[in-house]
Amino acid sequence: MKIRNEKDFWSGVMFIACGLFFALFAMKYDFGTAQRMGPAYFPTVLGAILVVIGVVVAAGGLTRDSADGKVERFFLTEMSWVLGSVVVYGLLLKPAGALIAIAALVAISSMGSHEFRWKEVILLAIAMAAVTWAVFIWGLGVSIPVWPALMER
Repeated sequence: MKIRNEKDFWSGVMFIACGLFFALFAMKYDFGTAQRMGPAYFPTVLGAILVVIGVVVAAGGLTRDSADGKVERFFLTEMSWVLGSVVVYGLLLKPAGALIAIAALVAISSMGSHEFRWKEVILLAIAMAAVTWAVFIWGLGVSIPVWPALMER
């Protein structure tokens, strides 16, 4: 068996792995029925759909040739900046508030790019904070802390 399109094949394998993870992780919860869904219903069904999509995509990688189907090197440092920024956002959200957490998320994830410019990072952080406030806090009324915990007392 020869892999003809590495990008499709490995994307399919990634879909299968993620789908299996969510479906198997949800097994410890009550599944329920389609009419009365339990907490495991949605992740299990979504995981199964992801596995099916992964099989189709991976099979396509085995059967279809592509000129640009080679997988480039894996950029671990850049990926670490982006994933680390999400972790920092999660850790900062409650004590520092959404605005500071979003600014940290944008600044840290931008370090993963070779086109990093402070002016653009600051403008993007302000825009993201404004959109988050407008949509989630003002529009939907989600109760997440906006400012640091010390300022809200």
